[in-house]
Amino acid sequence: METFKDEIGNLKAISRVVAISVLINFVIIAILQSPDAVGFDPLYGTITAILNFVIAFLTTGLLMGIYVVFDVKKTFDLSHLHNILFVAVTVQMLFALGSVFTYNSVFETVLDADSIGAVSGSLTNTIFFIYGLYIYLLVRTDKRRDNLMSKRTQNVGTVFSAIVIPVQALTLFGVIPAAVFAPLFVLGGVILYPLFIIGVGDVIGNYET
Repeated sequence: METFKDEIGNLKAISRVVAISVLINFVIIAILQSPDAVGFDPLYGTITAILNFVIAFLTTGLLMGIYVVFDVKKTFDLSHLHNILFVAVTVQMLFALGSVFTYNSVFETVLDADSIGAVSGSLTNTIFFIYGLYIYLLVRTDKRRDNLMSKRTQNVGTVFSAIVIPVQALTLFGVIPAAVFAPLFVLGGVILYPLFIIGVGDVIGNYET
């Protein structure tokens, strides 16, 4: 526990880095590269791959902090989903740099960078769905226990879950048009998610062992 106490300040800072990285990633994809771009771009694809690796790597640290501060192990459903999300984010991290390594490989490869990137990207919707469920349970548990989060952070988490869970579920069956999906993705993934992560970082930063 003393070791964790020493890392509290770092975890709070990490929450900011994750939030900023998400925003930078969005700017690159939506503005610099174009959301309609298909395939691996040697410049922007490399930058976003590195950012995705950093985001996933740092998120695993935040999840460990959440596990301690919110005493996740005391609630079965939250603990169960926490473990699933931790594995999912780890898998996302492992896939993040795959397209870059493949593109720059000195050996012949069976799959090209475009294919590796497509496989990696195919995990995103499922992981977002898991995030939605996890944040819903985390906020619900926090309300029932100690209310460690601020009211604003709880509301942000609730709205995020209310958007992400049904949107990803409907996307699975192809009933969400792009014109509707795009603004909801921006609201949930680019605005609410970073705000929630910052709010959780504040909780961790204020934690006292």
